[in-house]
Amino acid sequence: MIKILAVSFHYDEKSTGGAAKSFLNIIEGLNRDRNSHVERLSIKSIKKLFDPFNLTLYLNIPIIIRAINRVKPLIILTQTSPAFAAIIAANIKKILVINIIRDTHLICPKYVDIIAYGNACKGLKSRRACFDCIDYWRTLRVLIGNRPKGWQYGFKAKISNLGYKIRYLTCKINIFLFNKATVNLVATELMKSFLSTQINPRKLKIVNITPIREREFKDNIIKKKKQLLFIIPRYEASHKGLDFILRLSNYLPEGYKIVVVGSLLGKEKIKEAESKIINVGPVTGNIINELYQNSEITLVPSFFNEAFGRVIIESISNGTPVISSPNCGANAYFKNKSFLKIIPINVQLWKNAIEKMIDEPYHIPKNEISSINKQFSIEKCVSDFQILIQSILNSKQFS
Repeated sequence: MIKILAVSFHYDEKSTGGAAKSFLNIIEGLNRDRNSHVERLSIKSIKKLFDPFNLTLYLNIPIIIRAINRVKPLIILTQTSPAFAAIIAANIKKILVINIIRDTHLICPKYVDIIAYGNACKGLKSRRACFDCIDYWRTLRVLIGNRPKGWQYGFKAKISNLGYKIRYLTCKINIFLFNKATVNLVATELMKSFLSTQINPRKLKIVNITPIREREFKDNIIKKKKQLLFIIPRYEASHKGLDFILRLSNYLPEGYKIVVVGSLLGKEKIKEAESKIINVGPVTGNIINELYQNSEITLVPSFFNEAFGRVIIESISNGTPVISSPNCGANAYFKNKSFLKIIPINVQLWKNAIEKMIDEPYHIPKNEISSINKQFSIEKCVSDFQILIQSILNSKQFS
């Protein structure tokens, strides 16, 4: 039996965040397999002054080493910010470490790899290029609606710029540590191409890291409500397209509203779109599925390089079509499918696409849904992981 130590922030079954749900599904799937056993280690980030630079996470290195000594794992499985302490601990103890890279926020100084309205960065190329991007970010935040007009000239904006420029150094360290992992896993070719200029391509693998739970599918057409669905993490995520959605809500067909689920927004944030928005906080998986099924369209207007876009497959598996921005990695899995429309970030274009989808509703056939559920099932994920682990154990190519 292969012992694995999983290192992450938390293991919350109620989380609406794709990264947390996917990681938990992977762990549960591996534990179902008789050839592997996963022990969980939850580490904490100390919310202090230097937390934006992830420095306090390194205090967890001794904790992870003690867990390694106790569990005696063959492999560490980790993701997101806890990965850095886990990679260091694994290298100290000379054991394998598999790191899952979910997005680009750990290698972008300003957390969001947006370089222009609707355009994402191609990689951390040079300090000069990054600093120019950071300087423009103040103006761009105003353009996308994330900050009020004139904010870019204020003192707080200048301070945030300074913080991002300091964080450039931490991003370089993060890239160095990613290269010290045994292997880094990504979900799509989009993410691999973004990272391959900074991380050794031999240490990058595309694997099913976004498994969805099996559920009973009823082959009947559910009467939809006059609503569209938009899902965000528990924090306000402008890079996920929140401000774009608030503007778009003013152009909906008569009687339609957008359900924004995952985070409770301040009244000031939604005051101009309040009549067109239904705001719901974090919910359970069953309620999320009901929201998918009751909505006519799911909206995924990500501004940045969306490494995958779990919302896309969750929506389709619940029988609801999707409108997505071009830079979502999951788009590549559904080329030329009628249930996914890929539209550039533009209010008028999205308005037109929504109206057409409402006027010409598309019922996703059961065989399409079954195929997607199989492709992204926990069973397939576990199978992919077992093949990967064996290839690491049997080959020196990752050393």
